[in-house]
Amino acid sequence: MTGGGTSMSLTGAEIQNEAGAKLGEAELLLRTLLDNLPVAVCRYDREGIFRFHDGKGLEVSGIKPGEHLGKSVYELYAGAPGAVEAIQQALAGKATHTVTEAHGITWETWFVPVRYNGEPGAVTITMDATAARQREQELRSKLELIEKQQRVIRDLSTPIIEVWDKVLTLPMVGVVDSLRISEVMDNLLNAVVNKDARFAILDLTGVDAVDTRTAGYLIEMINAIRLLGAEGIITGIRSNVAQTMIALGLDLSGVTTVGNLRAGLKLCMRRMAAAGEGGVAPAAK
Repeated sequence: MTGGGTSMSLTGAEIQNEAGAKLGEAELLLRTLLDNLPVAVCRYDREGIFRFHDGKGLEVSGIKPGEHLGKSVYELYAGAPGAVEAIQQALAGKATHTVTEAHGITWETWFVPVRYNGEPGAVTITMDATAARQREQELRSKLELIEKQQRVIRDLSTPIIEVWDKVLTLPMVGVVDSLRISEVMDNLLNAVVNKDARFAILDLTGVDAVDTRTAGYLIEMINAIRLLGAEGIITGIRSNVAQTMIALGLDLSGVTTVGNLRAGLKLCMRRMAAAGEGGVAPAAK
């Protein structure tokens, strides 16, 4: 190739030197990896005989580099059928990846089909993944703990209380989002069935705000309670929550609402007394 009259072509010797330099660099990089990382690299010929066996990762197993050279992988790993099968698949041209436990160590291995001097073979790259697996398990345990703590917090912030025979109340606190209200709905409906409740009071006195979906869920909850043969009552709606419901155009005409929990409990007891269900109507104030 020419450019501006200057020849840019490479001679055969230069090409050979460049290829040799690249090969030498690749060998340097491989040697650096084998000597410094917890990996073991092996190459097998088509008969499953070790032709390369090296890497710092062998130290963990007490095996010296090159110790298995000339040996059959099928004989050495006769007690590990999974490894033998993976090597057979690699020799047949199929790459696989496994994670195994042995002697308290987690081994992650890649089985890769290769050709060497035109002959089929296989290469395995094995890494001591114990530390990574331990970190993964620790992270999973922490996430599980956080989830449990969040469930406890949600349960504490939305306790279902049987304040009177057949009367349940659900005092809600803070910001109520759609995820939280969905869980609360399931718990409350189960409690209505299990307690054979006549009334379920949703007390929103401590609720600072609701999102648009949550307001709709509240109405759905009241309707679901009604389908179970009980009556849902909403108490303590704050002005901003009321404005949200109005802005959404929700129809509250079929929902019983009172100013606070005390008034809601009085209403339940009066209705139970009127129905002869054992309630005692408190004196009105």
